[in-house]
Amino acid sequence: MKHYSHIQEIFKEFEVSDSMPAPEQLKDAFNRRYRKVVAPEPEQRILSLMDVFDEFVKDCGMQNNWTDATYEKFAATRKHLQGFDSELTFDALDETRLSDYVNYLRDTKNLRNSTIGKQMGFLGWFLRWSKRKGYNNNNAFETFKPKLKTTQKKVIFLTWEELNKLREYPIPETKKYLERVRDVFLFCCFTGLRYSDVFNLKRSDVKAGHIEVTTVKTADSLIIELNNHSKAILDKYKNIPFANDKVLPVITNQKMNDYLKRAWRAIRYR
Repeated sequence: MKHYSHIQEIFKEFEVSDSMPAPEQLKDAFNRRYRKVVAPEPEQRILSLMDVFDEFVKDCGMQNNWTDATYEKFAATRKHLQGFDSELTFDALDETRLSDYVNYLRDTKNLRNSTIGKQMGFLGWFLRWSKRKGYNNNNAFETFKPKLKTTQKKVIFLTWEELNKLREYPIPETKKYLERVRDVFLFCCFTGLRYSDVFNLKRSDVKAGHIEVTTVKTADSLIIELNNHSKAILDKYKNIPFANDKVLPVITNQKMNDYLKRAWRAIRYR
């Protein structure tokens, strides 16, 4: 009955114009007036592995406060994956394909085994993240262990006597820049922090008697107690403003290493 009354209304409108509607005209008029036009749902774009990788970099980079150096490492990983297979999918990354990727890094990109190991570590980080986020259902990477022979790095450390020699060495007035480098290096030694973590250390990270940091390399959240030596270094610079609210006058890693070598040569020939 509802549609019947609607059709009657349409007929009356045609009568006013003194015309008799054809069946198709009647149908079109009815549909235009009473049928709801449902807009087609937009097609949902399926993200490629590379799209997900970009999401990963954006998400983890922001959460873990990545440095430019870390962004560059993952940019290299993305470039390697793109060069290996621009159409690569998560499902395709079984153990055979992962082995192919290792061979690609070694034979095509001529990377050393130690570098390949790091690249596979970066890839594993991405694949674990993508699995947690629901993008990846492939578990092959969890059991994939490529055999990469590497020579073990020799661990070099300072004795307490050597550390004291550096700490007590009188820096000449003409080389005061070495004093800041020495303080930063000693702070690394007294806290156990890497250069990258001290480089990112801000005043907001310093609390009463300790510092709170998220490490750049492993993304671990740490609370490190300050001893008398590390606290004295912080106190020395607490009233000196540095760029980006940094705690210490940290220069580039390369320059810092160069200046430390100069300091050790001076101590040796003293």
